[in-house]
Amino acid sequence: MAASAAELRSAVQSLYGSAGAAQSAANTWLNAFARSPDAWAACLGLLAPSEPPEVAFFCANMLLSKVRAEWHKLPGDQQAQLSGMISAAFQRFVGVPQAKLALQRLGLLLAAVAALSGAAGAAALAGQCVGMVSGAGGGDGMSECALSMLTALAEEVHNLDKARRAELVAATAPQWADIAALAAGFIPEQLAAGNYGLVHGALLCLQGWLRLSADPGATARLSPGQLAAAHPALLRCLFSLLGATATEAVTAERIECLATELLCEVLGPGTYGTDAAQERAALEAAMGALLALRDAALRPGPAGAGVARAVAAVASALAQRDAEVVCGRAGGGSGGGGGGTANGCGGAAAAHGGGGAHVLPLAELMLHALSRPERGVCEAGVDYFLAVNTLPAEARHPQMLAPLFTSLLGPLLSQHACHPPGFVSWNEELDDDEEAFHRFREQSLGELLESAFMMTGPAFLSAVRDGVASAGSWQAAEGALFGLKAVAAPLKAQLSAPPGRHADAAANGAALQAIMDDLCSPGGRGAGAMGSPHACATAAALVGAYAPWFEATPAAPLEGALRLLLHGLGSPVSAHAAAGGFKLLCVRCAPRLASAPVIAGLAGVAAAAVAPPPPPGQVAGDAALALEDRQAVLDGLARVVTLLPPADATEAALSLQAPHLARGAAIIGHGSATAAGGGAAAKALLLRLADELRLMAGLIRCMEFPGQPPPLPGPAAAAAAVSSQGLPHPAMRLLEAAWPMLSAVAEAPVCRQDRGVVEALCELHKRAVQTARGAAKPLLTTLLGGVAGLFAATQQPACLDVLSTITEVFGEVRGAPDVAAAQQAAFEGSAREAGAILMQRLSAGQPLSGSGDLLRALLALGDAQLVFARALLLGGAALPQLFQWAVAGAALREKEPAGAALGFLAHLLAAAGKACEEAAAAAAVAGGGAPAPGSDGAAAAAAAGALQSCLAEHGERLARVLVLGAADTAPRQLLRALAGVLFQLLQPRVSGDAGRAWLLAALQAQDLPGMAAGLLKPGDCEAFAKCALRSPPLPRGRFDALVMDWGAIARGEGTSDALLAYEL
Repeated sequence: MAASAAELRSAVQSLYGSAGAAQSAANTWLNAFARSPDAWAACLGLLAPSEPPEVAFFCANMLLSKVRAEWHKLPGDQQAQLSGMISAAFQRFVGVPQAKLALQRLGLLLAAVAALSGAAGAAALAGQCVGMVSGAGGGDGMSECALSMLTALAEEVHNLDKARRAELVAATAPQWADIAALAAGFIPEQLAAGNYGLVHGALLCLQGWLRLSADPGATARLSPGQLAAAHPALLRCLFSLLGATATEAVTAERIECLATELLCEVLGPGTYGTDAAQERAALEAAMGALLALRDAALRPGPAGAGVARAVAAVASALAQRDAEVVCGRAGGGSGGGGGGTANGCGGAAAAHGGGGAHVLPLAELMLHALSRPERGVCEAGVDYFLAVNTLPAEARHPQMLAPLFTSLLGPLLSQHACHPPGFVSWNEELDDDEEAFHRFREQSLGELLESAFMMTGPAFLSAVRDGVASAGSWQAAEGALFGLKAVAAPLKAQLSAPPGRHADAAANGAALQAIMDDLCSPGGRGAGAMGSPHACATAAALVGAYAPWFEATPAAPLEGALRLLLHGLGSPVSAHAAAGGFKLLCVRCAPRLASAPVIAGLAGVAAAAVAPPPPPGQVAGDAALALEDRQAVLDGLARVVTLLPPADATEAALSLQAPHLARGAAIIGHGSATAAGGGAAAKALLLRLADELRLMAGLIRCMEFPGQPPPLPGPAAAAAAVSSQGLPHPAMRLLEAAWPMLSAVAEAPVCRQDRGVVEALCELHKRAVQTARGAAKPLLTTLLGGVAGLFAATQQPACLDVLSTITEVFGEVRGAPDVAAAQQAAFEGSAREAGAILMQRLSAGQPLSGSGDLLRALLALGDAQLVFARALLLGGAALPQLFQWAVAGAALREKEPAGAALGFLAHLLAAAGKACEEAAAAAAVAGGGAPAPGSDGAAAAAAAGALQSCLAEHGERLARVLVLGAADTAPRQLLRALAGVLFQLLQPRVSGDAGRAWLLAALQAQDLPGMAAGLLKPGDCEAFAKCALRSPPLPRGRFDALVMDWGAIARGEGTSDALLAYEL
């Protein structure tokens, strides 16, 4: 592509100076031009200070992208020529203020060229940049540019492969020594002069070069001991920046944060030296440097908070590196349990007797730091205290055990676990972030609270009880309750363990009982805080977390807990936690709640939030709770219902369903005009109706009772509709009571047009069949006809899913001719209707993938027939059409329809093989003649004939679809299923010799995926055919692997060598 510099300039100016089509056209042209060889010369021609700044910057950026992508492809002489031209362009921009951005980008370009040119180029550029900074002949601007280039060079080298990175790290070792020495003096000098930008640039440069290590697993090129020995002033310089002051607070914070990050990378786990004494000395010196910052860290206000956060972060890094040195007992090191032991540095601590004189002062400083109100300080210091707990008790000073963690409880529970003072809602909270707050509480703080509980035991629970009882605000009470929720797992484990295993179990159990009594009593000391929805939400989550304790403790305040949860349903803030806790408590404590009056009382209180009654003569309004929460409450109540005696269970279930029936009937009866009018109001109304149907479906689903028998075959199924007590199944009673409303929904045109309503209605029917099982047989004729009619009217795939469920539950209905006829008619009619819909859509130009859900449902229905009612499918008229759609579905890229197609084909081909074997056996018994009409042999012969007819018509296409699928179209997770279908197709009992011919023909196609790109070669196809058709055949598992390995070659994910193993 020939293009002049003028064309490039014009395109860049159009990109930045125009809009719409002109800008889009310029962007398209530039993207294409950037990949052409002409871009090198055109960009270099426009790298002049006289060009518009945006043009020079864009050209430098385009060259940078080309260097990173194409430099290795250029011959050496061209690389040398381009390198010289880029260097000359850089020199032209030096000292031109208006070209600062282009100069910086050219510096990055020079760094990329140097790194990709090899060791000599990288070392030369690094030396030049160090000279530019130390000489500072070009002023601050030149120093800034040189630091930026050094940083970019380190990043470019870091991104190289391991071998080249190691080579360049070694080659630039002298420059690293110069950079470290320069930084130790340059940073304090520029800080004193107020050149904070240069300080920040120097820190970024230092960070890049410190990270540059030949070992890709190391976090720094030197360990703390090595760095302290080689560059003793550098660590002192970095520590001096903690608490650095600047004209702008933001600038000071940036410098302080970057220095902290550097110290954590160097002093934390990652890079380890071999001189144990040297490493220990460096860590103790670092601890001493932190202690020297004590006064600054304890100053109130933002400045002190920044220092405290830095001290906490560095102390955490030190403790994670070697807990024995930083947190261990002086003279009492055990040599085990610390992070240093695992990585090779524990020997230092063990050899010198654990921690030193700084251990307790540093722990005290960390306690003071975490007593500050700023959450960032606490978040930075969490890892320090977690690292303390990695040491065994005997390796710690006594003060580093329970006393340390007891001192932590106050700040953690009354301060850092609490919402901000004056908190109303997150929408009004400008100084905090909801996501950050909850992430800190649930993760960092929760883990630290667990550690504190394990160390303090009863003292922890006493602090929680006191925090709730003496709370001066709801925030303090809520924070204490959160602390108790955070330790639910270890506390429940203690209380459920065998007696005597935990010394504090009895005391902890009594303390928990007292806390729960206070919390769940209307006159309890924590009751006042429940006026806050946020405190109520935490209390509700707490009750849910301790639901197993309520189950195992007869004296637990169950009634009060339920009252608290029902109260929580009344606020949007606490509703979700309250609904979840209510469900958990009902499920766990169902035996204690299983009485009709109790259930009626709970349901009556919950109805206001779960299913508020509609006003007389009006449409039901929105419920206060989300659908998920309404379902949780209903599930909890239904679980209790299932433990009632059969008669009471049915009546209780009907009572639970009644409010939802009333709401649905009100929507149908009084909202038809609104729904028919369309718009947002109609959508909201239909969504409300779908929700009521889903809740009723969920209630029916819960009506499965312990010991419920499976569906009974034949006439015995009719008796199953009535239980041993002479009562109908509760699911059938629920369906019977709802039938008028359900029929109205099914008949309403506006409901039929809404997918959500139809899917909810079908879900209800599915749940009824799955729950009642054999008891649903008397309803089958009506249900089959209704669902088939609904599908014909709505074309919704969910209707076919109901038919699949009926087939899975009842199989082939015997002993009831009318039901069997209805089953056959519903199946074949719906299959025929679905096929017609698919054909109509294809004729209209819609791709088959656009009807993937309908195709999936149709093939899932056919698969259910194959598995559970094979005779109905093989002896019916729908088989040829289903086979045709299955072959088409197997060619799709979408997982759901393709998976359904492959599942159907696998079962169908297996059935074909079995039918052929049975037919052959029957013919042998009959002496080679036809089996007797009506016999099993005759049925097998008919089925075999139908299947062979399908294969004769579509087998060759199926083989090609499977080959194309393995090479390209099939989703990767379906390749094993695809291989299974191909394996079945090649079986002689299924396809005879035709299957082999179909596979060979498919593999000989010249347009196979991967052929044009050179990924797949004819030899690969020949090798695959040889292995796939070998005699004796490969075992099924090996055949699956063969198909996937061959497909990987065509997809560019494997090589031809993978096929060699199958020839052995």
